[in-house]
Amino acid sequence: MPEFITAERRLVKNIVATLSIKIIPEQIIIDEIYNQTKKTIGKSGLFYVRQGIKRDSYEWNKTMREGQFEYIHEFKERIDEILWLQRKHHEIIDSDKESTSNKQFSLAELHRLSITLPNTLM
Repeated sequence: MPEFITAERRLVKNIVATLSIKIIPEQIIIDEIYNQTKKTIGKSGLFYVRQGIKRDSYEWNKTMREGQFEYIHEFKERIDEILWLQRKHHEIIDSDKESTSNKQFSLAELHRLSITLPNTLM
């Protein structure tokens, strides 16, 4: 298996996880890894990537169970932050003092935050 730099390893894990969830055949996953990294990985390499994903997921799940209240607190803080930002952008949009370009920027950011919030909840 070729050497992957850190960013490529993350990309490979992401490709494998995303396509494995969709029950995509191994050869197509291998082809997609090559298309995005220009490096070849075999079926045994794919097996080790999947094992690494499982190990990482297990460790993350174990950590979350042990510190579940801290995780819930951080999760709630993130949601509160997004809601606060949405309120501020609404104030800018509703303000008579702001320029049109500021209002347009706030509308775009408000739209982005509106997409981010449900994604955070998933």
